[in-house]
Amino acid sequence: MKFNEYINKVYTIAFRLTGEESSACNVVSLAINKIDFNISENIDVKILNTTAKEVCKIFLLQEENIIKNKDTALDIQSSLLALDTLGRITIVWRDILGYNISDLAEISKHSKSELYKILNNARKQLILSKAFKCSQA
Repeated sequence: MKFNEYINKVYTIAFRLTGEESSACNVVSLAINKIDFNISENIDVKILNTTAKEVCKIFLLQEENIIKNKDTALDIQSSLLALDTLGRITIVWRDILGYNISDLAEISKHSKSELYKILNNARKQLILSKAFKCSQA
């Protein structure tokens, strides 16, 4: 993938977790700086996966320090931000990015079965949220 596409995808992951542009930029910067790779025009998908894991690690460790502006977020983003930390990460990791839950188990130090329970509960909360009620009308 092209470098710009890589940056956009990493930023999207961070924004879905933080809900705020400057916080997402900070998380992306930290994650990319932790990854050791040669910057080139074409980025391997494995590097994106590694960077996505790093974004999630940073978010798990620093969630309370990351600013979230829920007032300006879209309804779906607000609903996503209303989820607890692990619920949000499992939704972003599995449902938005389509990554394997096993990788998240390694990052979060939770079992796959625990993460699947968290994922199902988070999905239920999203379905019951204001964002989905509006879209069904």
